[in-house]
Amino acid sequence: MNRQEFAEKRGAMAKNSIDELIDLLSSDELSRRFFAEMCLRDATNT
Repeated sequence: MNRQEFAEKRGAMAKNSIDELIDLLSSDELSRRFFAEMCLRDATNT
């Protein structure tokens, strides 16, 4: 994954609500959990 793909995926994931991001943390897909956690941290300023 290059920088542009990373930024696009992060931007798309950031559109989810906090509740949706929390639900995504239990995904079987590691990259989905990674992006969900990153966006959740961004959304909650932690």
